[in-house]
Amino acid sequence: MRRRHAPSILLAASAAAALAGCGLTDPYTAKQPSKSVPNSTPTLTKQSTVATDADPAPEQGGTIPASARATQSQLAPGAGEPSPESALQRYARLYINWSGPTVAADQRELAAISLDQARAQALQAAASYAHDQTLKKSGVANSGHVVAIASSITTPGQWVTVTSEQTTGKGDYTGLPPTLHVTYAQVTRASSGWVVSEWAPQN
Repeated sequence: MRRRHAPSILLAASAAAALAGCGLTDPYTAKQPSKSVPNSTPTLTKQSTVATDADPAPEQGGTIPASARATQSQLAPGAGEPSPESALQRYARLYINWSGPTVAADQRELAAISLDQARAQALQAAASYAHDQTLKKSGVANSGHVVAIASSITTPGQWVTVTSEQTTGKGDYTGLPPTLHVTYAQVTRASSGWVVSEWAPQN
């Protein structure tokens, strides 16, 4: 859903289609979780600030400027959670509950409470959806709840989140039934607690 939950500017029609029956999907992010750790998992201690609408700063000479690196490693106050499960639950609830007028702000909030791939994905989505008038005009919204969160028995460090979501709106979005969605995720231990570092929707 939303919240799946990012890039340069998306075509309005593409964004609307990507949202049908599920959360926001980042069309620029691969659906398979990365096998080395991004949306990753190095155990890093990081602290923070609120993310903006703009895309992450570009690389210069093959490296990210120190100022951009520092910004990307900052977390909003209170971003950390006491357990991996609570961090995933918080992120998932925000990711799957959105409406056209609020989706960009919701993505910025996700960026402020996440790190690594999850943050980059949310920042890109915020920049894209902020300019997507189709979402606002069609009255598209997504709502749902977390069904299950469990650690993977095949991939160490990976978590599996299952959500039940329903997309509503005008036209093609009218009368869509609730649907189950699976997301692979990873978390990182920051100084303030656990935060989501990878978010990879599978459907």
